[in-house]
Amino acid sequence: MKIRTRNISKHYKLKKALDHVSVDFEPGKIHALLGENGAGKSTLAKILVGEILPTDGEIFLDNKKTSFANPRDALKKGIAIVHQRPLLAPSLTALENIYLSLGETEKSNFFIPKRVPEKISELKSEISPSLKLSTLTKDLGGNHRFYVSFITSLLRNPDCLILDEPSAFLDSEERDALYIFLKKLAKEGKNIIVITHSRVEAQKHADTITVLREGKLFYRSENGELPEEGILPRQQNKKTKTEDSKNEDILSGSCLSVRNLSCSPKTKPALLHADIQVDYGEITAISGMKEAAMETLEDLLCGLETEPAKGNAVFTRKNKTESIKMSQFTTSWLRKNGAAIVPSDKTFRASNPELRIIDMLSVYNKKILTESEAEKIIKAAGISASPDELCKSLSGGMLQRLILEREIFQNPVLVILCNPMHGLDSDGQRNLIQRIVQMKEDGKAVLIIGTADFPLSICKYVYALEGGKTNCTTQFFHGAEK
Repeated sequence: MKIRTRNISKHYKLKKALDHVSVDFEPGKIHALLGENGAGKSTLAKILVGEILPTDGEIFLDNKKTSFANPRDALKKGIAIVHQRPLLAPSLTALENIYLSLGETEKSNFFIPKRVPEKISELKSEISPSLKLSTLTKDLGGNHRFYVSFITSLLRNPDCLILDEPSAFLDSEERDALYIFLKKLAKEGKNIIVITHSRVEAQKHADTITVLREGKLFYRSENGELPEEGILPRQQNKKTKTEDSKNEDILSGSCLSVRNLSCSPKTKPALLHADIQVDYGEITAISGMKEAAMETLEDLLCGLETEPAKGNAVFTRKNKTESIKMSQFTTSWLRKNGAAIVPSDKTFRASNPELRIIDMLSVYNKKILTESEAEKIIKAAGISASPDELCKSLSGGMLQRLILEREIFQNPVLVILCNPMHGLDSDGQRNLIQRIVQMKEDGKAVLIIGTADFPLSICKYVYALEGGKTNCTTQFFHGAEK
């Protein structure tokens, strides 16, 4: 199936998400849709699968003009999408979610019903052998949630498959395996469109590269190569502070100290022993693989773990020091003591797609923010959006920046950031690092849980989680390692 768009535009109240974009996607190829966060990549994808309607422009499938009333209509015409943040029922198993999604559409004309279980097993074995179909979705990591949605889309046997930031939650080995499989699909004649912010990934795997910038078609490569400079713009970070932060006395010494932490959840790797210290005016990082209990550690340190935990925590703020058992270490206790928390799952733990932006920004206030307060946070995040827009209209990077500014607006003394670099383009990562350094200079204690792409040289303490135990592998003092 060949897809052509002609002068596709999408306008919102305060922004033009897409502005007269015309591009061709030929079958039998992998096409990379590249751009910084908020460039319009996801908006174009949503239009191509009928999730939103364009303000203007035309779409052609195999040279026949068409339109999509809704996602089901797009599926009937052979276009499926795998979202970066798939909507899955948390109380159902992975397998039940697959069947539930298939039940929403007409039966595939390729897989007869008797073959569906067999085909699911085949796809799982080829794509993600580690995925356990009997696991509840709420207990799945980001990578396995992606695979559940991916398998569901493949069962529909689409002519065109769109993947929105598919490698956001995959490690390097999983990414390579994914693209090997996608190249196999392309050789079979499928039209594969991959949305990414990584030029390295695009150049390594794509046959064509389409670059969007500020909603417009900026560059098109028919051979999968890009110029060294000028494709993804460099942005200047805007330093912002809340008015309250100017009045906060800068503290020093230990902010949070956790000792002898352990927990053995039923559905996640056990954390055997962890000792962690986070100081004021410093950045502390914890690195490790999911298999080493990183997910368990994140839930514990964010106060989200429901299984019993052992250990003690000491939180110091101004002249007040409070010591509690880890069994009492909850999100509400952390926030009461001045902690800001940004979990790995920004979509549902830190937000909700159906919330208005102003409501999402107000969740930790005693009352709904005024429109001017919400606009102030939106401006600090460096995005163009209206307070009344739904969160699902934001790209993953835009949502992450907005959540961070919401937390900073509370003027915390401790900031916990989980996998902060995931889903950000190179400029977004650069700006986030500058923002974190600014928080450090403002005297805040910063804890990074999950260090992929994060510069460890700016951290005071770097802990490695291996085999369920933490080890302080590195200490940096004034730029020198000890």
